[in-house]
Amino acid sequence: MGEGSGRHILVVEDEPVIACLLADVLGSGGYRVTTCATVGEGLAAAQAHPDVALCISDFLLPDRTGLEFARELQRFRPALRIILASAFLETELEETVAREPAIALIVRKPLDIFDLKARVDALIASESPTGAAELEAC
Repeated sequence: MGEGSGRHILVVEDEPVIACLLADVLGSGGYRVTTCATVGEGLAAAQAHPDVALCISDFLLPDRTGLEFARELQRFRPALRIILASAFLETELEETVAREPAIALIVRKPLDIFDLKARVDALIASESPTGAAELEAC
């Protein structure tokens, strides 16, 4: 099995091309990936899959922001970390987001997908492995 050792990653991204690219690269790296297009779907998936080890979320989503997603998620999964991706975060907002306990990392779009995967590997490395390598969609 690859570096991901079957750990479950939740990707909340409304751009299908980006969501598929993340799922392909992370899945090829040994992660089990669930993709969702909205905050509502992401929250439901996080509740349905208690084995989710990490989330990657876009900041601007159709129903709410990635920051709202992080705050809601923290209510029922306080230890779950989130990588937030955005092309549009202003400096002041980025500083506010960075202070959120659930936010492990903020990355800028356009994404360097292989750098992001390396960062995911580093965040996951400190946790114990669970799950199996496969792809899912909400």
